[in-house]
Amino acid sequence: MASGTRLLTVVDLAESIIVPSEVRDAPVIDGPPPEGFEPAAMDITYGEPDFDPSEMSFSALHLAVLEDGRRLTLLDDRGWGVSGTPDLWQTTTVEEIAADARVVVGPDEAHGNHTRTDMAAAHWSELADTLRHHGVLIVPAELSRLPHDVEITERVRERLTDT
Repeated sequence: MASGTRLLTVVDLAESIIVPSEVRDAPVIDGPPPEGFEPAAMDITYGEPDFDPSEMSFSALHLAVLEDGRRLTLLDDRGWGVSGTPDLWQTTTVEEIAADARVVVGPDEAHGNHTRTDMAAAHWSELADTLRHHGVLIVPAELSRLPHDVEITERVRERLTDT
């Protein structure tokens, strides 16, 4: 049975969704669709994100790297954005992006009646359950102690150096 050796978060530019004009500009109908309505197939594609020198938008893919080299997805729905001065891409470092990525993939901060300890316990338990479904047995406390690397994609690095 494989075991985890480290955590890895891959940071990339958040993709922009390109919606065709016939869909984007169609009227919005509140309520149920008219009887006999057949929705049109939407040809939505993903493209290179627009570049605004005062804004950054990132996606974060959180993985467990196993001793046999396999990578298992823990979280694939995380990301964040930053707005600032027109030189934001020139003044932001890879280290700052990596630090933000570690925060974005959790555990979350305390809120409501939940302490930071409660939030961390729930977070690591959920990730351990995800791994268990893939045949990797690891206790949450052990998972929380694994090294956590952040890999910044070439697209992000190019934006940081090309501005």
